[in-house]
Amino acid sequence: MRMSHGLRRAGRAIAGAVLFLGFAALAQAQNCSLASWNGTHYFLITGTGPNTAKTQLVPYAQLGKLVADGKGHLTGSATESANGLILQLSLAGTYTVSADCSGTQSLTVTPSTGSVFTSNAAFQLADGGQQKLTATLGAGIVLTGRAYPAFAEGGAQCGDGSAIGSYGMVSASPALGTDSPFSAVGGVTMDGRGGLSYKFQVNDSNSDAGGVTSQSGQGTYTISPDCSGGGSHLGGVQTFLADVVEGGNLLFLETDPGTVFSGIVQPQSRLLVVPQIAFGGAWYSALYFTNPTGGAVSFPVSFTADVGTPLMVPSLGSASTTVNIPAQGTAIVEAPNVGSLSQGYATFTMPPGVSGYGVFRQSVPGQPDQEAVAPFAVANANGSSLIWDDTNFTTAIAIANTGSVAAAITIKAWDNNGNLVGTSTMNLGPYQKTEATLRSLQGLSGVVGLRGRAFFAATTGNVAVLGLRFGTSAFTSIPAN
Repeated sequence: MRMSHGLRRAGRAIAGAVLFLGFAALAQAQNCSLASWNGTHYFLITGTGPNTAKTQLVPYAQLGKLVADGKGHLTGSATESANGLILQLSLAGTYTVSADCSGTQSLTVTPSTGSVFTSNAAFQLADGGQQKLTATLGAGIVLTGRAYPAFAEGGAQCGDGSAIGSYGMVSASPALGTDSPFSAVGGVTMDGRGGLSYKFQVNDSNSDAGGVTSQSGQGTYTISPDCSGGGSHLGGVQTFLADVVEGGNLLFLETDPGTVFSGIVQPQSRLLVVPQIAFGGAWYSALYFTNPTGGAVSFPVSFTADVGTPLMVPSLGSASTTVNIPAQGTAIVEAPNVGSLSQGYATFTMPPGVSGYGVFRQSVPGQPDQEAVAPFAVANANGSSLIWDDTNFTTAIAIANTGSVAAAITIKAWDNNGNLVGTSTMNLGPYQKTEATLRSLQGLSGVVGLRGRAFFAATTGNVAVLGLRFGTSAFTSIPAN
């Protein structure tokens, strides 16, 4: 049956109205300002840009750091590769942000050699200000990129342990002089202690091996407290810069002369932690996993006691177990309420696609059982934030350092009006964990009767946090970000 012209027009009008209302609602929901772009961010831009002498446009990549003050001012630094010529840049300038989350920036760029110049760009904030999508402005210039918050914030500091596990990478390099363009895809494994291994498939248009070669090897890396870093492959034949950003991703730029090779390295799997495991003495804990993929998976789960030693789980007969899950299947690891109280945490690296959560239960004779969910947390985080409520409740916290380096942790608490009400410090040895009420920590008694936000910053080591809110007859978990 054919639709009449009138019905078609009406249909288009309705669709247009729905689309307009959708955009109107989106625009109404946006409320960005200068404060939406604040703190330390790392960026990577690539494309076609000016050479060092500003006489021609060439293949170009730039990796850098910008610190925004939330009031329209920027400072930073960067490394550029312009047609394979590596140069250091000092950056300073201003930025604007509109209510619709669009913005502009103007940077005065001072190169290590050459003349000072101005670089202008337009950008759009995304993901609540967690990403900045940018395009450099200028005749003939085609440079685009993204900026991300540094992996550590609020006084937290990065280290080699901030990069750990298996990562995937894909990138390409344009033709430079007589060198042909090539692309590379593969994986990198970082051990959290400065060692790495990699395996790539490289497609070189002039390769004698039909265009595709396989490359593998080892190397080293370092991550500085500000989350910038660097390293080398194959005994220094290839050197690179790398910055750890939100989500544990790494931005990289090869710094060997004659190359324009850059990209983003993303975690394939992450070391995860349940910061609170308790069993015995009226407590029970369990870990639930699901595998929605089309293939079976297998991975180990390890338990660590508060003092940093392996935690024996009687039901397992060991401090670790291997979880096997068929395609579309689920699995559970239980620590029953048997014997005296034991406490610690659980760590595991789940295969891609697998997810889950933890549960713990308290059983008191004559009272209903109480349960709470313990979400999985990233084990190599440098900072963690939670919302606390100590009005008619008591907030308890479990804090774990899953790294091999002692953790120096600063805890700051703000009330609901943003006033700082207390600061505390603590040290946790390698692989150690502690638990306490928030109000009992030295310097944090001011949280009593209030509610607000607490931030846990590790200046060394790692920190993972889980909160618990206790009322007169029940408790629940408080997730930390």
